[in-house]
Amino acid sequence: MSSKARATGPVKNRLHIGWLTTANGEGSRGMFLAVLEAIKSGNLNAKFEFVFVNRRRGQTKATDSFLDLVEKNDIPLVTISSSHFRQERGNIPWKELRDDFDLKVIERLKRFKPTVSIQAGYMLYAPILCKKLLILNQHPALPGGAGGIWQDVIWDVIETDATETGAMMHLSTAELDRGPVVSTCRFSIRGEKFDDMWHAVKDQDISKIRKQDGENLPLFTTIRQEGLLRERPLVVETLRAISEGRIDLSLVTSENPFTPSDMTDAVERIVAENQLRDDA
Repeated sequence: MSSKARATGPVKNRLHIGWLTTANGEGSRGMFLAVLEAIKSGNLNAKFEFVFVNRRRGQTKATDSFLDLVEKNDIPLVTISSSHFRQERGNIPWKELRDDFDLKVIERLKRFKPTVSIQAGYMLYAPILCKKLLILNQHPALPGGAGGIWQDVIWDVIETDATETGAMMHLSTAELDRGPVVSTCRFSIRGEKFDDMWHAVKDQDISKIRKQDGENLPLFTTIRQEGLLRERPLVVETLRAISEGRIDLSLVTSENPFTPSDMTDAVERIVAENQLRDDA
């Protein structure tokens, strides 16, 4: 890692972070930048052990831009295109290739020794990989909420007329989006900012609105924006709690009950500080 991205704090206590992403969205890039900035500022005693991207250069501009960012910061980078992996095998169903792809990823990553790895916008179900590595997944819902991609989560929040939503970090397991929860944060989606938008969809067919307006629906957009503001500090604060020993991942991986850390207060403080800085 370059001097510009050197972690501070005792090396022996430094958290070694693996990062797995498809690198195609604002959310996953923002989480990576938030962790990178926390490391650079000394707020997080950690270093990136590796970044793995299941795409290669030339597939999308967003992914290429992310690869540039990783390389600029001298972080070890591994790429294997999952789409090319499938094409080379006759485009057979992915469920028949998933295990082989995971094994190939494991082989390429075996030289690294991460303390913990993070899935951030990693758009593959990886049942073997999550058995090999200790992986936390960021999911934009409260425990017990909808699984799947973030768009489906937001539509579920709207369809169920929820009063709050949030995000969680959970252990990545063979059960998609349902591993033991490590940390959470929540926020209200009612009040002055939201009430008019809720009124606009009241008593309407949400499936019809979803088809007509899609992600341009103001309520959808606002929930997404508020979520992004909190997902990034949640990842950083969770990693910081792990590095400082306030979260013991050995307890999370045991069969004993584990109480997730509620990061809401810390996350809201960071959101407020960021807002003040942006307004200055």
